[in-house]
Amino acid sequence: MSGVPDAGARSGALPGEGAALLAAFGARYPFPLDPFQEEAIRHILEGASVIVSAPTGAGKTLIAEFAITRAFAAGTRLAYTTPLKALSNQKFADFTRQYGAERVGILTGDVKVNPRAPLVVMTTEILRNMLYTRSLEEIGYVVLDECHYMGDESRGTVWEEIIINCPREVLLVALSATVGNIEEIAAWIASVHGPIRVVKHTTRPVPLHYHLCDTQGHFVPLDGLSRSQLFEALRGGFDPRRLRLTRARPGRPRPFVRRRPASPLMVIPGLRAKRWLPAIYFIFSRAGCEGALRRFLEEDLSLLEPHREREVEEAIEAFRAESPTVLSESELNAMLFEGLRRGAGVHHAGILPAIKRLTETLFERGLTRVVFATETMSLGIHMPAKSVFLQSLTKRTDTGFRTVTHNELTQMAGRAGRRGIDPEGKCIVALDGPEGVDEALYLIRRASEPVESRFRIGYSSAALLLHNYPDPQDLRRNIESSFGQFQNRKRIEGLEREVAELTERLRRGRGGVPECGRPGCNLLQYRAWREALEAARTGQVRLPGRPGRRRGPKHRERLAVPPRPIGDLGEGIPVPDPSRIPDLLAALSQSPCHRCPERPRMEKHLKRQHRVAAGIEARERTLAHLRSSYWDQFCRVVDVLKHFRYVHGNALAKEGHLVAGLRHDNELLVARVVFAGILDDLPGEEVMSLLSCLVEEPRETDSGFARVLLKRWPHLRQQVRAMEDLAGNVLAVQQEHRVTLPVSMHTTLIAATYEWAAGEEDWVHLVEAHYGGHEGDLIRAFRRLIDLSRQLVDAPEVAEPLRASLWQGVKTLDRGIVLESALI
Repeated sequence: MSGVPDAGARSGALPGEGAALLAAFGARYPFPLDPFQEEAIRHILEGASVIVSAPTGAGKTLIAEFAITRAFAAGTRLAYTTPLKALSNQKFADFTRQYGAERVGILTGDVKVNPRAPLVVMTTEILRNMLYTRSLEEIGYVVLDECHYMGDESRGTVWEEIIINCPREVLLVALSATVGNIEEIAAWIASVHGPIRVVKHTTRPVPLHYHLCDTQGHFVPLDGLSRSQLFEALRGGFDPRRLRLTRARPGRPRPFVRRRPASPLMVIPGLRAKRWLPAIYFIFSRAGCEGALRRFLEEDLSLLEPHREREVEEAIEAFRAESPTVLSESELNAMLFEGLRRGAGVHHAGILPAIKRLTETLFERGLTRVVFATETMSLGIHMPAKSVFLQSLTKRTDTGFRTVTHNELTQMAGRAGRRGIDPEGKCIVALDGPEGVDEALYLIRRASEPVESRFRIGYSSAALLLHNYPDPQDLRRNIESSFGQFQNRKRIEGLEREVAELTERLRRGRGGVPECGRPGCNLLQYRAWREALEAARTGQVRLPGRPGRRRGPKHRERLAVPPRPIGDLGEGIPVPDPSRIPDLLAALSQSPCHRCPERPRMEKHLKRQHRVAAGIEARERTLAHLRSSYWDQFCRVVDVLKHFRYVHGNALAKEGHLVAGLRHDNELLVARVVFAGILDDLPGEEVMSLLSCLVEEPRETDSGFARVLLKRWPHLRQQVRAMEDLAGNVLAVQQEHRVTLPVSMHTTLIAATYEWAAGEEDWVHLVEAHYGGHEGDLIRAFRRLIDLSRQLVDAPEVAEPLRASLWQGVKTLDRGIVLESALI
C-alpha cells in the first residue's frame, strides 16, 4: 500500500505542515472548532486511529472531513463507509459538491461511479469483501460512519469483520453516537487492529429540553419538575375514565378505553404557536405517517404563507422538469405533493427516493414545516429541526411490540436544535395515559446502553475464512477476534471467579457426607428410600434441579425414565416397583435416621452442598459455551457447506467459491439455485423474475399477483416449486446442524419483476396491477436484485450462457425510474 503515510508523517514529525493544514481547514468554517473536534484532529495528524463518541448533531462529520483533507494532502486514498445505501448516496452527493466529481467515487453494489477516485464512498458490505479479497489498493484511511451500528442485529457483524480484517497500517476514523461502552469498543479495536485514541464528548452544541404531551395536546416541561409535580401538571390532560381505572369495583370488568395519544391536529397548532417549527413528527408506522398527512389535508390546513406556497410550487415544478423520469403519478404521490404545497411532508422507506430527497431539500430550506417520519429518518439523514415529536415510545418489530431504547430515543431527539440557528432544541414525548409518565422518565434519564456484539458467521464469511486462512490455528484466531468473543472473555473472567469461590465454599463445607454418629445411621440411604417411596406412590420421580424444590406435573418424568444420579455424593437410586411400598415403609421406620434429632440439620447441610455443586455445574456449562461459541458456530456452518459438497476437507469447491464471493444474506440458497440448473436456458426476464424470489422479502407480501403470472406460465411455476424444494432442503439441513441463518424464498416480487424486465413502460400500472405495495420498496428490491445479478455476472463459477441471460435481464430491469433512483 504505497499510498499509506510514511512513518515520519504518521508520527507527527512535521508539526509545521500539520499546523498549516489544520489552520487552512479551520478557515473553511464560519465557527471555531470544538475542543473535541480539535482533539480528534490532532490524533489524526499524529498518525493515530481514533474513535469519537458524541451526541447526534455535535459535528462528528467535520472530523471525517479533516481525515479526507489529510488523505488528499498525503496522496493516499480514503474509504468512507456508511451502514445504509441512502446515506452513501447522500455523502456521495455532498462530497461531490465539496471536492469535485473527479475526486469522489461511490461503490454500493448496484452503483459504481469513479471507483479509483481518491475518496470512495461505499457500503460496509463492499468494504468487507474488499478486505477479504485484499483489494484495498492504496487505501490509507477508513472512515466508519455511524459506528454504533455495530450493535445492529441484522448487519452488525459486517462492522466487526471490517475492523478484524483491516490492515494495521490503515488508519481508522470511527464515528459513533453516544453509547455506554465506547472504551470497551476501543479496547477491542486496539486488541485486533492496533492502538486507537478515544475522544468522548457528551455535551450537545445546542441544549436539548424534553417535554411530555398529554392526550389533549398540552406540553409539560420536565426541567425542574419532580415526578409528583409532573403527574399533577398532566392530570387534567388525560381522559378522566383512564384516571378512574385503578378504582374499578371488584367483580366488575374494567371499562375499555382506547390508548391514543394526542392527535397531530392538536399537536401541530401547539408547536406552531410556540414557534417550535420546523419539526420532525416521528410515528413508528408508515400507515400512521400517511394517515396523519391525510387528516392534515382533510382539515384544509396549511403551515405556509402564500408567498412560501409559491416557492414550494416553483421548487416542485423545477424538480419535475429536471427529473421527469424519477417521479410517478400515483395517488399517494399526488397526496405527498399536495402536503408539500402546504408545508407538511412524509418520509419513510416506502416512498420514492426522489420524493424523499425533495422533502429533505424543502425541509432544509424551511419550506416544509413538519415531516411525519418513521424511525429511518433518525439514521444519519441531514434534516435538523427546531423540535422533534414522538407519538409513542413503543414500536413494532419482527418479533412483536417493544419499548424504544434510550439510545434510539436520543438518536431521534438529537435531530432537534439547529446549530447556529436555534438556542435550544425541543423533544416532546406523547403519552396515552398517566401510567406512561414513569416509563418516559426512565427512558429519558437513564444512561446510554452499551453496544452488544451481534457477531455471527454466515456462509459467505465462513467460505472466505476457509479460503484465506489455510492454517486452522490462524482461522480460529481470526474468528475469536470478534467483539462478541472479547465481551465473552470479560464474562468468562467473572464466571471463573464465581466458580473458584463456590468450589472453595464447597471444599470448606463438605468434609464428607454428614454423619450424626449413631450406629447404622446413613443419611444418603435414608433419602434414597424416601425418594423411592415417593416414586412408588406417585408413579413419578423428581427431575434433577434445585434440591429441595418440588416441581409441578409438567416437570416430572414417568417411572420408565432412568433414575436421578446424586453426583459425587452418592450412587444412582434405582426406581423400585410400586409393589415394594410396604418394604420401603418398613425400611424407613426401622432406619436410625427416621427418629434422629440431628437429621434436619444434616439434611439442610446436604441441600446446601447440592445447591453449591449445582451452581458450579451450571457455570461450568456456561463457561464451556462462552469459550467456544463462535468457533462452534463456524464449524456448524462449515458442516452445512460440506453436506452440500461445497467444501472438501478445508478447501472450497467451485460452488463454495461462488458462495464466498456473494454479498447477500441468502447466499447458500442462491448458489443452490444457480448450480441446480433452474435458471438455465431461460430468457433474461424469466431469470430475473425467478431470482427475485431470493432477494430480501419486502414488507408487503401479496401472492395473488404471483398466482396470476404462474398460471399463465406453467414452466415458471415448475421452476418456483423446484426452488421451494431447495429452500426446504436447506432449512432441513440447517436444523440438523443447529444453524439458524435466514433462508428466504417468496414470490412477492415475481410478477412485477417479470413485467418490468419484459418491457412494461407504465410504472404506476406495474405497481398497482402486479405488486400492490409501496413504490420505494419495489425500487429498493429491484436495486438489490440488480446488485445480486451483477455479482453473478462477475462470478467465474457461473456458466457463460447463464451470465449472458443475467446481463440481458439487468439491462432490461435497470432503466427508467429504477435507474434514475440509483443515486438518490
